[in-house]
Amino acid sequence: MNRTMKAAVITAVNKVEVVDVPVPVIGPRDVLLKIKSAGLCTWEQRIYTGQAKADYPFLGGHENAGEIAAVGELVTNVKVGDRVTMGSSSCGSCRACLRGEDKGCSEHFLNFSLKGGHYGPGGFAEYKVHRSDGVFPVGDAPWDEAALAEPLSCAIHAARLLNARLGDTAVIFGAGTMGLMNLITLKKSGLRVAVVDVNESRLAKARELGADLTFVSDEKIRERIKTAFLGGVDHAITAYGSDAVNQDALDVLNNRGKICLFASAHPVTPFAIDPNVMHNKETSAVGVVSADRQDHALATEMIAFRQINLAPLIDQGFPITDAAEAFHRATSAPSYRVILNP
Repeated sequence: MNRTMKAAVITAVNKVEVVDVPVPVIGPRDVLLKIKSAGLCTWEQRIYTGQAKADYPFLGGHENAGEIAAVGELVTNVKVGDRVTMGSSSCGSCRACLRGEDKGCSEHFLNFSLKGGHYGPGGFAEYKVHRSDGVFPVGDAPWDEAALAEPLSCAIHAARLLNARLGDTAVIFGAGTMGLMNLITLKKSGLRVAVVDVNESRLAKARELGADLTFVSDEKIRERIKTAFLGGVDHAITAYGSDAVNQDALDVLNNRGKICLFASAHPVTPFAIDPNVMHNKETSAVGVVSADRQDHALATEMIAFRQINLAPLIDQGFPITDAAEAFHRATSAPSYRVILNP
């Protein structure tokens, strides 16, 4: 094997360079993955545009699918040639892991730390080292759809934390890729779901993917949602981070309703919660970022067995040599998931 590889590195705001870097070396519990598809997550897009802070050079890429090229001597769960998705790791023995909440494990983001002068998850490259407990067989699913197991796992994680159940109602604020991931997941769980956005074409996509109702956001959005749902909804998911959206989501909750703060906000504006309203209505709030390994395993299984179709969320694929064009595409106009194909 050639001991260097191509990697798409963010070197400054609005600047991506394709450089040669050493192929990473695996440890005894690691696997070496030949990356086939890598999604450009909103987080990495914000690092590219400077909205989110990071040290440069930054080697992103955590929505990945690939083929195992080599395994460490202690690896038993997968073998060379297996097609897998890539999720988080866990130690398996800390309090969080033993409670099935490995998002709180200190090793959860283990695969985000790189050697060789770059920080980041490392999936915008031809090869990536990953701990073996963080890879999940995906069968013969298309590579680009397989790469979306990680964002799908976040939506599954949100539905689980909300305890979203058959017959519940929900409204999702934001019809971008992650808003639609939440829509697909909640519809699979048997919910009646509305989607709110300012873009009619995105709302049309939401209807194609099963939204029961869609609303163009305006100054009367709260009243329109409450009227459509006979007073309010059981769950409100903010897939777009802003104070106004958060306030709308809080206001349309039923008694014992839950708001899910799914998207980060840039810039951050703290929003106010009236403690007496929350007290009297018995409402609650949950935050969601990343997912537990069980969520990623389920996401991968659903993709592998064609229980879910994520193809409508894929915008365009680019070879790694065109990474600068891919980032420009993802950040210059409304799009769904842009993919790098090393």
